[in-house]
Amino acid sequence: MRLANFSVVGSFLVAIMVMEMWPENSQLGGPVRALAKIQDQPLQDPEAAPLVASQETSPAAAAEEAMKVVLSFDLVEQSFSDVIEQLEKKTGLNIVLTSSAMDDSLTGKQPITFQINALPLNKALALMLESHNAAYVISGGVVKIISLDDALDPKFHRIKMFDCRKLLSALPETSPDASGNGLIEGSVNESGVGGVRESGVGGNRAGGMFAIQPTTPQLSAPRPASLGIRQDANGSDTKLLEQKLSQLVAVVQAQAKARVEKSQVKPSSEHTLLDLVTTMVSPDSWEQAMGAGKIRLVNGILIVSQTESTLLEISSFLTDLKLNVLTSNEIK
Repeated sequence: MRLANFSVVGSFLVAIMVMEMWPENSQLGGPVRALAKIQDQPLQDPEAAPLVASQETSPAAAAEEAMKVVLSFDLVEQSFSDVIEQLEKKTGLNIVLTSSAMDDSLTGKQPITFQINALPLNKALALMLESHNAAYVISGGVVKIISLDDALDPKFHRIKMFDCRKLLSALPETSPDASGNGLIEGSVNESGVGGVRESGVGGNRAGGMFAIQPTTPQLSAPRPASLGIRQDANGSDTKLLEQKLSQLVAVVQAQAKARVEKSQVKPSSEHTLLDLVTTMVSPDSWEQAMGAGKIRLVNGILIVSQTESTLLEISSFLTDLKLNVLTSNEIK
């Protein structure tokens, strides 16, 4: 019995000595550190615990993705509050009816009659709300129902980015004089959108119906008599004056030509893309047409500030454009 007790005590003492003598600088470290490393290993899986949250996981991106779910509607005289409740249950979205919409006659008690089959929620909801003078905007992951008039206000616009780098490589190049829409990073532009501002009627050299094409000033030398210079019989004064005036005219024309060349931007596919988007999608809504929509192109990324409905149209337009342009280039 005593021998058994001594064996247990001895084993315990040996275990303590091993733990005390374990080298801390070994491959696994001490026992405590080794256990911690084993527990931390699952966290090193990027899918299990990403170190940096991607843009696609932001609340706005998640809400936008949820709005793409395809639904069918068969509503007959159903209150709008019930419609919102059903949509929230089906999608997990937070949908808020704001005072902006309620002040414009769309209340929770408003009866809704709406039938449509197999359409993405973002398009179906836009159609449903449009018939009641309302619209929606995604803000911080929340879908807010607002009045149609407020939807046009820039403070309710949403900024969205579109990757167009591959598309740009397939588009033809045009000059800013032909397009005249939008801004490209690094371009010379003083008028915001649409090219360089000039004085006078039509003051925009960006193209369009009232564009003024840049021209080099044509100067003619004034007659010597108008300057009050006396001419002798040999006409030496006249020849000297004509020579000086010719030199002056040449200098002025060279300076004017240099200014025009400096202000012009080389043809590019970026100008083609900006022109296509702003002329094909809600052309009256852009700032160059006195609207509130803004569009910029930076390193192949199209940055747009617009209403939700216009952003949907731009997304569909770019999808079709990529499909047709890129496919046709592959065939060639």
